[in-house]
Parts: sequence; structure tokens; C-alpha cells
Amino acid sequence: MRDLEKLADEIASKIDRAVNNAERKIKKKWKGNWEARVHSASSDFQTATNSFKRVPDRLSDLATDGSCAMRYLFAYGLIGMAALMGFCGLMLVLITLVEHPPWADTNPFRHEELSAGLFIIVFSQLIWWAGRRVKRSGDKKAHAKNQHRILRLAREKGGSLTVTEAAMDTRITVEKTEEILRELTISGHAEMRISDSGLVVYHFPEIERWDEKHLARPVDEL
Repeated sequence: MRDLEKLADEIASKIDRAVNNAERKIKKKWKGNWEARVHSASSDFQTATNSFKRVPDRLSDLATDGSCAMRYLFAYGLIGMAALMGFCGLMLVLITLVEHPPWADTNPFRHEELSAGLFIIVFSQLIWWAGRRVKRSGDKKAHAKNQHRILRLAREKGGSLTVTEAAMDTRITVEKTEEILRELTISGHAEMRISDSGLVVYHFPEIERWDEKHLARPVDEL
């Protein structure tokens, strides 16, 4: 009888331990899943917040892209019209000189056609110059937009960028990105640093020390 009671106690003890182990495993599993879900939700919320903060910048980029596209369209339209007008004016001058040469006594020289052709050529050059000016203004606006993109990216990255990193995140060519970063370095807004492995990093001290703005003092007190 005692053996049966002892056996029953052992079985009950084993069942109790098995239940406790299963309960601990379930709690541990749910705890891990819960922490993973909380971390995932927090990461998604942070990503959504960052995306929402970038909306004004993206709208500004879209407006700038539209403005640049309109400038380029207008500029190339002027350049194309100038080329066509110049060709027509040149043809008019050549036809006038061939059909009515000034050295021939039989045919009277037509000054009107020659003057009109020369006027068209001169006017086409003015239109060409205006088209080039408009295109140059579009280039400057696009360059400023790319520079702003790189500066915003530097702010997001804590004040340090590499050329490849900036080109990938801003979708600007590597050559153009390096040109802009070098310009910022020459103007004193960035510093070129090299790591021990030879990695070239462009550092922006002003962005890194933004929290010191409230400590600034007037120049006379320095």
C-alpha cells in the first residue's frame, strides 16, 4: 500500500513539474513574442514618423523639380526656335545673293531681302542667348536643390556622410555628389576626413553642434 502511495506521489510530482515547465515555456514564448511585437510596432511608428517629417521636403523637391522642368522646356524651346530662325535667315541671305548678286548689272540688288535675312539672323542670336540664360538658371536651381538634399541627409545622419552614401540616398550621380561635397568643403561648411582604413568622410561641424546654438554670444563679448 505504501509503495502504491509512493508511486502515486512520484507520478503527481512529475506531472506537477511537467505542468510548471510547460507554463514557464509558454510564458517565456509569449513574452518574447510580445517584446518582438512591441519592438516591431515601435520601429514601424518611428519609420512612419520620419516619413511624415519628410513630406514637406518631398513637396518642396517636387515643386523645384517642376520649376526646373518648365525652365528647361522653355529654354530648349527658345534654343530650337533660334536655330530654326537662324537657318531661315541664312538661307534668305544666300538665296538673295545668288539670285540677285550685287556685282551684277542686269538684276537690281534687293536690299529688302538681304536686310530681312540679316535681321532674322541677329534676332535668332538674341533668342539663342535668352534660351541659354534660362537653361543656366534651371541648372543653378537644380544644383541648389541637390545641395539641399545632401544637407538634409547630413542632418539625418548626424553630420557625417560619404560620397556613395549620399549618392544612394539622394539619387544623385556619384560625380555630382562629390562635386557638391567638395564645394561645401571649399566654402567651409564641411570638412574632409579620412579614416584609418582610407574611407573619405565629409563632416559637417555646424550640424553636429546644433545644440550649442543657445550658447552663442555676441561677437563683441568674445
